[in-house]
Amino acid sequence: MRQLLLNAGCWLVTFTVCMGDDASSADQWPQAAGPNHNWTVSTKNPVPRSWSVENDRNIVWRVPLPETGQSGIAVWKGRLFLTTMKPLQAADSADVKNNKGSDIVIYCCDAADGTILWQRDLAGDPKADSIYAYGFSSSSSPTPVTDGKHVWFCNASGQMGCWTIDGEEVWTRRWTPTLGRPFNKQFEPIKIGNTLLNVEPLDPDDPNRREDAWNVLRAFDATTGKSLWTAPEGLTHYNTPVLGQLPDGSHAVLAGRGAHHEPPESPAGLTLTRADGPNAGRAIWNWNALPDGKAQVTQCWDSKYAYWLDETRTDLVLLNTLDGSEAKRIAWDKDVTITSYNAATKAFTHRSGVNFEEQNPPITVFPAWHANLSVYPYVYFQCFSFQGKRRGKETYIGPKNSLARINVETEKVEYLEIPFEVPTVEGEAESNNGILYPQMTVNSRGIDVAGDPRSKRTGWWWCFNGNTIAINQYLYFTFMCGNVQVIDGQAENFDETALVSMNDLGKFGETWSVNTPSYSNGRIYHRTMKELICIGTE
Repeated sequence: MRQLLLNAGCWLVTFTVCMGDDASSADQWPQAAGPNHNWTVSTKNPVPRSWSVENDRNIVWRVPLPETGQSGIAVWKGRLFLTTMKPLQAADSADVKNNKGSDIVIYCCDAADGTILWQRDLAGDPKADSIYAYGFSSSSSPTPVTDGKHVWFCNASGQMGCWTIDGEEVWTRRWTPTLGRPFNKQFEPIKIGNTLLNVEPLDPDDPNRREDAWNVLRAFDATTGKSLWTAPEGLTHYNTPVLGQLPDGSHAVLAGRGAHHEPPESPAGLTLTRADGPNAGRAIWNWNALPDGKAQVTQCWDSKYAYWLDETRTDLVLLNTLDGSEAKRIAWDKDVTITSYNAATKAFTHRSGVNFEEQNPPITVFPAWHANLSVYPYVYFQCFSFQGKRRGKETYIGPKNSLARINVETEKVEYLEIPFEVPTVEGEAESNNGILYPQMTVNSRGIDVAGDPRSKRTGWWWCFNGNTIAINQYLYFTFMCGNVQVIDGQAENFDETALVSMNDLGKFGETWSVNTPSYSNGRIYHRTMKELICIGTE
C-alpha cells in the first residue's frame, strides 16, 4: 500500500493506491469508486474530455446491450464487467407498470471491441423485484468488483457471488433483502484486501434481527463467501458508503442513516466504521444529525473531514475525521457567487454576495442525490431544479440547472448554471412530474421498459443520476437523459471558464443512463440503456 500526495495550487488530494497482486491496479477501475476508492483517479495517460455518440466523435466502439441495467463498469486490463436486468420479452411488457423483476445477467466483455466473452444469470428473490429502468436504482445497480483473477457480482435483490475472470463459478450466497419499501438500493460492494463489504439486513434466523429489519454493513471472505463480521450500527441503503484510509494506514467506511419513506435505521446521521485490522466492524464514531436528515448522497470524506450533505439543511456540515466532532458549518445560501446563463443571448452573467432567501422568488437549494464529490479542499454537488407546486406549496428549487462548488477552507460558495438547452421532442408531455420524453426509455430491442413515468426526465429533478467521478482535475457529471458535463475543478473561478464540454451518450430524448463512467488507460467506458460505449481522445 502506498499513498500519493499531490499538490497543484490549492488542489490537494490524498490518493490511496492499493497494491494487490498486480502493481498496475492503479491503471484499472476495479470497483465502483475506482482504484482509490473515492471516485477519483490521477493519471498521466490521455483523458477524454469531449465526445459525441450521436455524431460518432471520439467514440472507439459501441455495442448494443440486450436490456436496461444500472451497474457501473469494472475494468481490468482487457476485460469489462457489468450487469443488466434479465431481458423482457415484448409480450411481457405490454403493461409497462408490470415491468418488474429480480433477476439480472452478469457480463464479461472484451475491452478492445465490447464483444461479450461470457455471461451468466444471477437470480434474485422474487419478493424483492425492482421496476425496470427505475430512476432510483434496480436489482442491477451494484457495480462488479475485480482483482484481475476473480470478479464478484451482486444482485441487489438478494444474491452475490464470485467467479474467475473466465466465468467459472467459485461461490454464491443468497440473503433476504429488505422488503416493503421503494426499491432505492444505492450501495456499492467494496473490496479491501480479502474482505468483501456489502449492505444488507441480518439473516432471518438471526436472533438480533429486528422485525423491521435494519440494513447493516456486513463483511465476507472474498474467496469463500464466509461471513467475517457485522457492524451493529444501521445504515440506509439509499446512500453510497465510501471507503477511505485513516492517518494510521488502516481503512474505514463512512455510511449514513436517514432517507425518504421512513427507513428504520435511526437516528439520522453518519458512522465511520473500521474496515480492516483487529477492530474491523467497530464504529470509530457516530454522529447524529438532529433532529432529522436524509443521507441520500455519496458519503465523501478524506483524512481531514467527513461531509454531511443533506437536502433538509441550508449548510454543509464538516466533521473531524478522527473523532466525528463538528468542525464547522458552511451556509450554502448566503453570500454566494452565481454564474447564470441566458439561453436567448447565449451570455453568462455573474453576481456575488447573493442571499437566496432575498431572491424573488426565494431559492431553496436541494443537493441532488449521489451527484456529489469531494476533492479537498472542494465539495461539489449538482442542484436539483424545480419550480411549481410541491406538497401544495409554491416552491422554487435551484439555482436552475446548476452545479455547486464549496471551498471548505475559504468557505467560498459558487454556483454555475450549465447551458442545458433542452431540444423539443415530438410527443413530449407536460405533467406534475416535469417534461416527459416518450422514447427515452426504449431499449435496444425497441421495447419501452420503464415502469415509472418519472424515468423519462432530463435528470435535473427527483432521480438518482450516476455517481460523479474525477479524472485528474476533470469532473464528470452524468444526467439521466444521457448528457455528460465535464468540469475543470481546478478553475480559479467556478464560472464559464470551468466549463470544458457538454457531451452526449446518444440522441437527446432517445437516450437513458443513470450509470457511472469508468476510466482506464486513456479510455472512458460508459453505458446507456441501449449500449456499452468506449470513449477515446482525438
